[in-house]
Amino acid sequence: MRYGVLYLWIVLATSVLFGLGCGKKAGDQMDAGRLEGSVYHNDYLGLGITLPADWHIQDPQSVQEGVETGEKIIAGRNENMRVAMEAGKSKTVNLVTAFKHPMGAPVAYNPQINCVAEDVSHLPGIQTGGDYLFHARRLLESGQMKFSFPRDVYIETFSGVEFHVLTAELALLPTKVVTNEYYATVRKGYTLLFILSYSTPEERTELRNILTAMTLTSLAKP
Repeated sequence: MRYGVLYLWIVLATSVLFGLGCGKKAGDQMDAGRLEGSVYHNDYLGLGITLPADWHIQDPQSVQEGVETGEKIIAGRNENMRVAMEAGKSKTVNLVTAFKHPMGAPVAYNPQINCVAEDVSHLPGIQTGGDYLFHARRLLESGQMKFSFPRDVYIETFSGVEFHVLTAELALLPTKVVTNEYYATVRKGYTLLFILSYSTPEERTELRNILTAMTLTSLAKP
């Protein structure tokens, strides 16, 4: 799989809607969070997620470069989609991205987990992860890549929080299918979105183990 195509999932996630993420003091406003070893924390979202110690966490510059490459692949000559992606990219917070293997490793596929957050507080129609994924699927269907959706959006619970899940598949070769699962929930006016990308059941299990072990603190009632 080509470098840019690996990142197209990130672009699709960060360009669904328009949002804004910025912060000052940790926990008071949204920011990019922090890494402590292989543990990612975001105080504003109350999120803690432990990545496998031998996985490879991408630095922000590499993520940004990949997003820009993926943009071009997905949008093609569709100017409206390109403009929407650019707007979404500038207003979305990329929280953490990790690959099982180093970039360029001689493997059939390099499974990854990506986490982003997007401000939806100004969009009253986005109340749940399912609402957000409705728009995500429409974006996937409108691009030049041909995705299939093997099942309807469903709900899973992690750390006591409900996530809506969208499954998308892309056939790269007659015998090679890459699956991406989008897990979305709305917290404190942001959609928290995890994207798992894999090509085998074993890779999916490894990625889901990361989600199963994450922590999300309870949020105070408004």
